[in-house]
Amino acid sequence: MPVIIDKIRLHDAKHEEAFVRWVRDTDYATCPDLPSVQRFEVVRAAPGAGCDFFEIIHVESQAAFERDMKTPAFAALVARFSEMASVTETIAGDGIPPGYQRHA
Repeated sequence: MPVIIDKIRLHDAKHEEAFVRWVRDTDYATCPDLPSVQRFEVVRAAPGAGCDFFEIIHVESQAAFERDMKTPAFAALVARFSEMASVTETIAGDGIPPGYQRHA
């Protein structure tokens, strides 16, 4: 499964609270409207990581994700995201299944 990791830098530290709220309330909530997205998580980066946050996106396929990127739902995400932050680097590749996830 393709995985995309985007490093994110806030335009200004004062946007941090609004950005986190937007991720929780809007970004995560929009994922069901993007059929290619299988898993999505935003992570606050550790100090010295060279970014403020990074997002990990597991997608069905790169082609399917590119189709989702052309939708109004995705455009709305980009518009608000761009007001607060920018992607400084993207790393993409294919995961090695099955991976591991502890279930509580």
